Amino acid sequence: MVVADHAEGRLVTITGVIDVHSAADLRGDLHALIDDGRGTPLLLDLGRAEIADATGLGLLLECHRRGRRHGRQMRLVAVSDGSERLFRRLALRRQFAPRPAYR
Repeated sequence: MVVADHAEGRLVTITGVIDVHSAADLRGDLHALIDDGRGTPLLLDLGRAEIADATGLGLLLECHRRGRRHGRQMRLVAVSDGSERLFRRLALRRQFAPRPAYR
């Protein structure tokens, strides 16, 4: 995970597989970003990441809800093709509102 400040928020780039094996470490990192109190949106770039199982998907939903409770908006700015299909199949596209990637 790489975090960079961006004009529209904090850009969080995640690469690799998001699954039961990686979720615990990623959860701690994302919770720390959500809880830091800055109030700026978190922009998740998942263009080079794959949500491989229910644990990975659950982590993103959990962090989205946590962000709302803390007044932090979490948006997807890039999504891999496989993850995009998963969001579409589960009717979660509107929940995360993926946008074009920032460069």
